[in-house]
Amino acid sequence: MLKKVNVRIADEEDAKCLLMMPPYAKYDFETLAEEQVLVAEAKGGIVGAISIGQKDMFYSSSETEEMGPAHSTEIWLPEIRGPWISKLFVLPEHRNQGVGTRLVDAAVQLLREKGHAQAYAGVNVENLHKEFSERTFLSNGFSRIGFCNCALTEHRCRGVLLKKTLMQPETADDNERLTREIRSLGLSTGAELVGFASTEDFEKQAPQGHKPSDILPTAKSIVVLACGRKLNEDRHYFYRWGPHFSLTYIRLKEETKRGRKEARQCIDAVKNFLGEKGFKAALEAHGWSGILSFKTAANSAGVGVVGNGGFIVHPTLGPLNVLGCVLTDATLKYDVPLKVDVCRDCKICVEACKYGAYRRVADCFQWIGEKCRSYDLIMNPVTLMWTYGPCNSKCVHACPIGTRSWTSLTLKDKENPNQSYRIA
Repeated sequence: MLKKVNVRIADEEDAKCLLMMPPYAKYDFETLAEEQVLVAEAKGGIVGAISIGQKDMFYSSSETEEMGPAHSTEIWLPEIRGPWISKLFVLPEHRNQGVGTRLVDAAVQLLREKGHAQAYAGVNVENLHKEFSERTFLSNGFSRIGFCNCALTEHRCRGVLLKKTLMQPETADDNERLTREIRSLGLSTGAELVGFASTEDFEKQAPQGHKPSDILPTAKSIVVLACGRKLNEDRHYFYRWGPHFSLTYIRLKEETKRGRKEARQCIDAVKNFLGEKGFKAALEAHGWSGILSFKTAANSAGVGVVGNGGFIVHPTLGPLNVLGCVLTDATLKYDVPLKVDVCRDCKICVEACKYGAYRRVADCFQWIGEKCRSYDLIMNPVTLMWTYGPCNSKCVHACPIGTRSWTSLTLKDKENPNQSYRIA
């Protein structure tokens, strides 16, 4: 067995070697580029190759059946459209040394990383070493499911068709159990709220550059980790005004500093947990990346609603601090958006804004982004440090929801009559 075999994706420099191999001889490199070809390198040269492509095909259970669209015995598998592993070839002097196995393993691993649940393999009937190729696939976990009935130039293929299951299909119970585990982990490591949303609506509605797939192309779910106003009420404000400048001195409370640091542990905990389970996970951290809308994510995941001030509010925890969003290719049990009129006729947040960043439209208020000073950055000319100001989300901190000053009442969820929230 060859001790050092390196399997990699083929490039243009490999074209000459590939075109000398019988399965690839009738193609040019442009045609091969439409597929994904892997090559095996050993002793300084290319000793084998395998191809991954996409293909629709008929197949039959019998090698002798003549199949066609008009025959009732024909079996059409639309899901057979890729991934399709074929053109396995190893130079004669390097056979029976594990090269074929390494190529098949690499192709299967590549497909598994891309999230495919099954892999199909074909052995062309004209392959002079078809028994060797089929044996290699069978020894690597593939099983025979029939014979290919695709039309060639002069006849039908009739080559062996094989299949391998790369991952067991998820069940609703599996998804629900995984969701419970993530929620429990998030809550035990710092978050006060953990919600789950599908990426499907995001992909349809979000503008280009702000879609979940811009962070993780295979993302199916978003895990939203949040805390209530306890991580928002963390500032003492000191204003200094001058003829050509204004400064806001912000002093963070030490206990809130510690609280934020502890709460954010839930982000890495959830991300690492998904990775250990074999899922891909990517983080959209609370910050200035601007790729994913935390407001939309939190609303979709049922952790809060958009209040009169245009920010996310939870019925009992008040204005939310979204710690982060973890995107994953795992399928989870998704939460339902809340349908609660939390603010009612309250407009304290609107009145707290001294920059006129709200205007009344019919029975509600509309936030005017260009007038908002919540996210302005100014430099302290003494310390030369950038800081937020001069507003720093006064509207959010003025919101009474979740404080003792808020009138006690019970709110009903409009879409879930059995769900209510006691606000004190």
